[in-house]
Order: sequence, then structure tokens, then C-alpha cells
Amino acid sequence: MGRRLLDRRIVSVALLVQFAVVAAQAAGAEALVPLRPHPANIPWPTERWSQGRLPEGLDRAAFDLHVEALFAPRGRGGFQDTRALLVVQAGRLIYERYADGFGSDSLFQSWSMAKSITNFLVGVLVEQGRLDPTAPTGVPEWQALDDPRREITLAHLLEMRSGLDNADGFGSGNLMTAFITRMIFGEGSRAPGSYAANTQLVHPIGRHWDYSTGSSVLLSRICGQQIGGGAEGTRDFLERHLLTAIGMSSGQPEFAASGEFIGGVFFHARARDWARFGYLYLRDGVWDGRRILPDGWVDYTRTPNAAENNEVYGAHFWLNREPEEGQWRVLPGAPASTFAAEGASFQMVAIVPTMDLVAVRLGEIQPGSFPEVKEPFGALIAAFPEVEAR
Repeated sequence: MGRRLLDRRIVSVALLVQFAVVAAQAAGAEALVPLRPHPANIPWPTERWSQGRLPEGLDRAAFDLHVEALFAPRGRGGFQDTRALLVVQAGRLIYERYADGFGSDSLFQSWSMAKSITNFLVGVLVEQGRLDPTAPTGVPEWQALDDPRREITLAHLLEMRSGLDNADGFGSGNLMTAFITRMIFGEGSRAPGSYAANTQLVHPIGRHWDYSTGSSVLLSRICGQQIGGGAEGTRDFLERHLLTAIGMSSGQPEFAASGEFIGGVFFHARARDWARFGYLYLRDGVWDGRRILPDGWVDYTRTPNAAENNEVYGAHFWLNREPEEGQWRVLPGAPASTFAAEGASFQMVAIVPTMDLVAVRLGEIQPGSFPEVKEPFGALIAAFPEVEAR
């Protein structure tokens, strides 16, 4: 990597983090809880998780009630909606349970947790000096001199405040005609990034937050073009920089016919590997002495972006802060420091700096059961004692 490219990468990330933090402070957001280093006396979980026990300060009776609430049969036919529950604290796997018929070798679908995998892809390419998050995206469809979309940056897409008319549209009342359905399963499914790009602005760039899988597939297309080699190139890149690097060996991305990683919805992994992914972010993007994500990237990721109508979204991760009108609390009861990868049917990797903890919940959920599952998961996390800074 050339010195000029390295300097530009460092400056762009520093500016991005500074801008995010200043914007958060202006909005009255609380300061970020510092991320701790990995305990020196515990092996990194690249090959296997060190086993631990639930802490003495935990109210075990309350904890067990929350677990039973999560695993209570609610699904069609009386099946358990929660299929996997894991808790990692201070570097050790201290709790693990699976529903009948599932186990540590079972693969679980990400749904929108794949958006956080896309955050990782962008971060690694920024660390390598191959992408600048503060620069315009260079999306080919937007390069006419009079096209205002030329000014959209990677950060705008990461923060879902591009202003494009490619929001998921779940509130439209008809899921079958929602933008995400058409893009992922319908007319746009062969090349979802191109489909998402061919939309116009409906809000001023940077001003309005709208949850957008289209932003994620645009980012994953940009990453794939930078990596090169189509689907195999992106798969190899993920293999080297994520799956092998942190021991997330079961990870399986899905690709469209165009060769684009469908970085908004489709990534499969075992529960212990989802915990490894969360642990990488709990440790500030460092693994076993090696910095994988840029210095400051995780803080940028977990800072609320500057859109006027946002308080609970950072950069392809959800934040457990008090919501703005029209938003919702991501994980009621859990600490405000929590940030999370979350997907449909309530897949979640919750990262909790206050407790030095990662909690994973995977499975299914019926639409009307969200409170019945989110609330005990948040309460389960809140039951853990805080971990003293080392």
C-alpha cells in the first residue's frame, strides 16, 4: 500500500468518526462506553470458545425465567421459535442452549444481519485503502453531470440516509409489492445492486433516514467491484479476512446471478460463529493482535447517524437508544450501550460493552410475538452484572 493511500485512508476514517461523534453530541447522545481489550489469560476463540460459568452476581432464578420465556413454544404447530441462545462474557462462552432438533452444528440464516457483514466488507476495504467512506460512491448509473446522486457517499449508504427511493417499504401495507420483495425475490433479483441503483432521490441527501436493504446491496455491489473476480472473488475475500481470520468457518454468503453478494439479507453461519462475529466488534475490530477493521470504525458503527429522524441506527448496526418518533427501541430493557446486528424473525447478535458481553438469539418468530421474545431477551441481558474495566 502506498504511503499516500495509507494517509488518505487514515484521514478519511478519522474525519468520518469525528463527524459522527460531533453529530451525536449535537443531538444529545450519550458518550460511547469504551470497548475493552481481550483478556490476556484467555485464548482467542479462533479455534474454540473457552468455556466459563454464569457469574455469581447473576440472579439465576430470573435468568432461567427469561430463558424459558424465549424457548416457550409459540410457532406454528407448537414449535419453539428460539432455536439458539448463546452468551459470551469477558471472552468466555458462559451459556448455550438449542431447541429440539438444533445444535452447535446447525446453520442459521442471517436475514438482515447480513447488513452488518456488509459493514465488515466496507470496513476491511477502507482499512486496505481501497475505499474512502467520505467520498462519492462512483456508482456508474449516477455519473451524468447533472445527476445529484453523484454526491451520495459510501457513508450515506452505510447510514441509510442516501435519500434514494429504495427503502424497504414494509409500511406500505402490501409486502408482496414492497421494494425489498421486488429487489430480492422478483424483477430485481438477478442483479439487486443495479435494481437499487436505478431509483431517484425522494429526500435531500443526508437528511432523512429510511431503512433500506437497497443501500446494503448497493454497498455489497461496490465492494464486489473493488474486490474483483465476481462471486468467487468476494467469497475468497470473505474467507481470508473474516472466516479464517476469526474462525467463523461455517459462514456461507449467497450471491445473485450477477455475482453480487446479496449483502442485505443472505448469510448463513452457526450460532458460535455469529458470536465470533459479534466478539470482533466488541473487541474494536481487533483479533488476536491483528487490526482487521480500521481504528475508530466500530465507534463510527455504533454512533447514531446525523439524519434528522434517527436515533437508533448507526452504520449498518442498530443502536439501543431512545427512539425518535416513528422508530422503535431495538432491545427493550437492555443497556443503552448495546448495538446489534438484527435480522427478520428476530435474529440478533447483541454487543453490550457495559457488560463486556455478546448475546446471540436465532430462530423464528410470529409477527405478533415480537414483544414476547424481545422483552425477555433484553431482560436476560440486563440481568448480568457490569464488568469492571481492566
